[in-house]
Amino acid sequence: MSQITRTWLGFTAIGAGLVHLALVISSPLPVAAVVLLLGAAEITWGVATFARDSVPLPRLASAVAIAPLLAWSLIVVTATMLDAAWLAASLPLLPMAIASIFELFVAAVLATHLRRVQNSGVDEPVPALPSAGRYLAGLMAGALLVGGLTTPALAATEAGRFAQPHGSHDADFVPAENGDTGTLTGIQLPEHGDH
Repeated sequence: MSQITRTWLGFTAIGAGLVHLALVISSPLPVAAVVLLLGAAEITWGVATFARDSVPLPRLASAVAIAPLLAWSLIVVTATMLDAAWLAASLPLLPMAIASIFELFVAAVLATHLRRVQNSGVDEPVPALPSAGRYLAGLMAGALLVGGLTTPALAATEAGRFAQPHGSHDADFVPAENGDTGTLTGIQLPEHGDH
Protein backbone atom coordinates (compact mmCIF):
# COMPACT_ATOMS: atom_id res chain seq x y z
CA MET A 1 0.00 0.00 0.00
CA SER A 2 1.37 3.40 -0.91
CA GLN A 3 2.34 5.96 1.70
CA ILE A 4 -0.28 8.39 0.39
CA THR A 5 -3.07 5.83 0.76
CA ARG A 6 -1.85 4.96 4.25
CA THR A 7 -1.94 8.63 5.28
CA TRP A 8 -5.47 8.94 3.90
CA LEU A 9 -6.45 5.94 6.01
CA GLY A 10 -4.90 7.60 9.06
CA PHE A 11 -6.69 10.88 8.40
CA THR A 12 -10.08 9.23 7.90
CA ALA A 13 -9.70 7.06 11.01
CA ILE A 14 -8.80 10.11 13.11
CA GLY A 15 -11.69 12.09 11.59
CA ALA A 16 -14.18 9.32 12.40
CA GLY A 17 -12.71 9.02 15.89
CA LEU A 18 -13.12 12.74 16.56
CA VAL A 19 -16.74 12.65 15.41
CA HIS A 20 -17.46 9.62 17.59
CA LEU A 21 -15.84 11.26 20.62
CA ALA A 22 -17.94 14.40 20.08
CA LEU A 23 -21.10 12.23 20.11
CA VAL A 24 -20.35 10.91 23.60
CA ILE A 25 -21.84 14.00 25.27
CA SER A 26 -25.34 13.62 23.81
CA SER A 27 -25.59 9.82 23.94
CA PRO A 28 -27.22 7.67 26.62
CA LEU A 29 -24.68 6.04 28.92
CA PRO A 30 -24.45 2.58 27.25
CA VAL A 31 -24.17 4.14 23.77
CA ALA A 32 -21.73 6.77 25.08
CA ALA A 33 -19.42 4.10 26.49
CA VAL A 34 -19.32 2.23 23.19
CA VAL A 35 -18.84 5.42 21.15
CA LEU A 36 -16.06 6.55 23.51
CA LEU A 37 -14.16 3.27 23.12
CA LEU A 38 -14.73 3.29 19.36
CA GLY A 39 -13.49 6.87 18.99
CA ALA A 40 -10.39 6.19 21.09
CA ALA A 41 -9.65 3.02 19.10
CA GLU A 42 -10.06 4.83 15.76
CA ILE A 43 -7.74 7.65 16.77
CA THR A 44 -5.15 5.19 18.11
CA TRP A 45 -5.31 3.13 14.91
CA GLY A 46 -5.06 6.29 12.77
CA VAL A 47 -1.94 7.45 14.60
CA ALA A 48 -0.42 3.96 14.35
CA THR A 49 -1.13 3.98 10.61
CA PHE A 50 0.89 7.19 10.28
CA ALA A 51 3.75 5.84 12.39
CA ARG A 52 4.21 2.40 10.80
CA ASP A 53 5.39 1.28 7.38
CA SER A 54 2.40 -1.04 6.99
CA VAL A 55 -1.24 -0.89 8.01
CA PRO A 56 -1.62 -2.25 11.56
CA LEU A 57 -4.13 -5.10 12.05
CA PRO A 58 -5.89 -4.73 8.69
CA ARG A 59 -8.44 -7.54 9.22
CA LEU A 60 -9.48 -6.31 12.65
CA ALA A 61 -9.56 -2.69 11.47
CA SER A 62 -11.77 -3.66 8.54
CA ALA A 63 -14.26 -5.36 10.89
CA VAL A 64 -14.20 -2.44 13.33
CA ALA A 65 -14.81 0.00 10.45
CA ILE A 66 -18.05 -1.80 9.48
CA ALA A 67 -19.32 -2.48 13.03
CA PRO A 68 -20.45 1.12 13.79
CA LEU A 69 -22.52 1.20 10.59
CA LEU A 70 -24.32 -1.96 11.62
CA ALA A 71 -24.77 -0.75 15.20
CA TRP A 72 -26.11 2.64 14.05
CA SER A 73 -28.59 0.89 11.74
CA LEU A 74 -29.68 -1.37 14.58
CA ILE A 75 -30.18 1.60 16.93
CA VAL A 76 -32.28 3.48 14.36
CA VAL A 77 -34.44 0.41 13.64
CA THR A 78 -34.86 -0.30 17.37
CA ALA A 79 -35.74 3.34 18.09
CA THR A 80 -38.33 3.26 15.32
CA MET A 81 -39.88 -0.01 16.47
CA LEU A 82 -40.02 1.08 20.12
CA ASP A 83 -41.16 4.61 19.24
CA ALA A 84 -38.12 5.96 21.14
CA ALA A 85 -37.11 8.93 19.00
CA TRP A 86 -34.78 10.16 21.75
CA LEU A 87 -32.55 7.14 21.17
CA ALA A 88 -32.10 7.81 17.46
CA ALA A 89 -31.76 11.56 18.11
CA SER A 90 -28.79 10.93 20.41
CA LEU A 91 -26.80 10.02 17.29
CA PRO A 92 -27.55 12.88 14.85
CA LEU A 93 -27.71 12.16 11.13
CA LEU A 94 -24.97 14.49 9.79
CA PRO A 95 -22.16 13.45 12.16
CA MET A 96 -23.02 9.77 11.85
CA ALA A 97 -23.29 10.01 8.04
CA ILE A 98 -19.87 11.64 7.75
CA ALA A 99 -18.31 9.16 10.17
CA SER A 100 -19.93 6.40 8.08
CA ILE A 101 -18.36 7.78 4.90
CA PHE A 102 -14.97 7.68 6.61
CA GLU A 103 -15.57 4.13 7.85
CA LEU A 104 -16.70 2.93 4.41
CA PHE A 105 -13.54 4.41 2.88
CA VAL A 106 -11.34 2.61 5.41
CA ALA A 107 -13.23 -0.66 4.94
CA ALA A 108 -13.06 -0.46 1.12
CA VAL A 109 -9.33 0.34 1.03
CA LEU A 110 -8.54 -2.40 3.56
CA ALA A 111 -10.70 -4.94 1.69
CA THR A 112 -8.85 -4.13 -1.53
CA HIS A 113 -5.51 -4.43 0.26
CA LEU A 114 -6.45 -7.76 1.85
CA ARG A 115 -7.70 -9.15 -1.47
CA ARG A 116 -4.39 -8.27 -3.15
CA VAL A 117 -2.46 -9.93 -0.34
CA GLN A 118 -4.67 -13.03 -0.50
CA ASN A 119 -4.37 -13.35 -4.29
CA SER A 120 -0.61 -12.97 -4.29
CA GLY A 121 -0.05 -15.25 -1.29
CA VAL A 122 2.47 -12.86 0.25
CA ASP A 123 2.25 -9.38 1.69
CA GLU A 124 2.42 -6.65 -0.91
CA PRO A 125 5.89 -5.37 -1.63
CA VAL A 126 6.42 -1.85 -0.39
CA PRO A 127 5.82 0.44 -3.36
CA ALA A 128 8.43 2.95 -4.39
CA LEU A 129 8.41 6.12 -2.36
CA PRO A 130 6.53 8.96 -4.06
CA SER A 131 8.36 12.16 -4.83
CA ALA A 132 8.26 14.78 -2.10
CA GLY A 133 5.96 17.04 -4.11
CA ARG A 134 3.52 14.24 -4.91
CA TYR A 135 3.52 13.05 -1.29
CA LEU A 136 2.89 16.56 0.06
CA ALA A 137 0.13 17.17 -2.49
CA GLY A 138 -1.54 13.88 -1.52
CA LEU A 139 -1.08 14.63 2.16
CA MET A 140 -2.60 18.10 1.79
CA ALA A 141 -5.52 16.84 -0.32
CA GLY A 142 -6.36 14.19 2.27
CA ALA A 143 -6.07 16.62 5.16
CA LEU A 144 -8.27 19.23 3.46
CA LEU A 145 -10.94 16.72 2.50
CA VAL A 146 -11.11 15.06 5.91
CA GLY A 147 -10.93 18.41 7.71
CA GLY A 148 -13.63 19.85 5.46
CA LEU A 149 -15.95 16.95 6.26
CA THR A 150 -15.08 16.63 9.95
CA THR A 151 -15.69 20.29 10.81
CA PRO A 152 -19.42 20.40 9.94
CA ALA A 153 -19.87 16.97 11.55
CA LEU A 154 -18.36 18.26 14.80
CA ALA A 155 -20.46 21.43 14.60
CA ALA A 156 -23.64 19.32 14.32
CA THR A 157 -22.96 17.50 17.61
CA GLU A 158 -24.11 18.62 21.05
CA ALA A 159 -20.57 19.80 21.83
CA GLY A 160 -20.49 21.85 18.63
CA ARG A 161 -23.84 23.49 19.29
CA PHE A 162 -22.67 24.88 22.63
CA ALA A 163 -19.12 25.82 21.62
CA GLN A 164 -18.09 29.41 22.10
CA PRO A 165 -18.45 31.08 18.67
CA HIS A 166 -15.27 32.49 17.17
CA GLY A 167 -14.92 36.25 17.52
CA SER A 168 -17.42 36.52 20.35
CA HIS A 169 -14.85 36.96 23.10
CA ASP A 170 -14.59 40.47 24.46
CA ALA A 171 -11.92 42.38 26.37
CA ASP A 172 -13.12 40.97 29.72
CA PHE A 173 -11.91 37.52 28.65
CA VAL A 174 -8.23 38.53 28.91
CA PRO A 175 -6.68 38.00 32.37
CA ALA A 176 -6.02 41.22 34.26
CA GLU A 177 -2.45 41.86 35.41
CA ASN A 178 -1.61 42.75 38.98
CA GLY A 179 0.67 45.81 38.79
CA ASP A 180 2.53 45.08 42.05
CA THR A 181 3.84 41.58 41.47
CA GLY A 182 3.46 41.05 37.75
CA THR A 183 1.38 37.92 38.38
CA LEU A 184 -2.00 37.25 36.88
CA THR A 185 -5.14 37.59 38.97
CA GLY A 186 -8.45 35.91 38.30
CA ILE A 187 -9.93 35.60 34.84
CA GLN A 188 -13.24 37.36 34.24
CA LEU A 189 -15.22 35.18 31.85
CA PRO A 190 -17.91 36.72 29.64
CA GLU A 191 -21.55 35.75 30.13
CA HIS A 192 -22.09 32.36 28.60
CA GLY A 193 -25.50 31.13 29.74
CA ASP A 194 -25.88 28.30 27.20
CA HIS A 195 -24.36 25.67 29.50
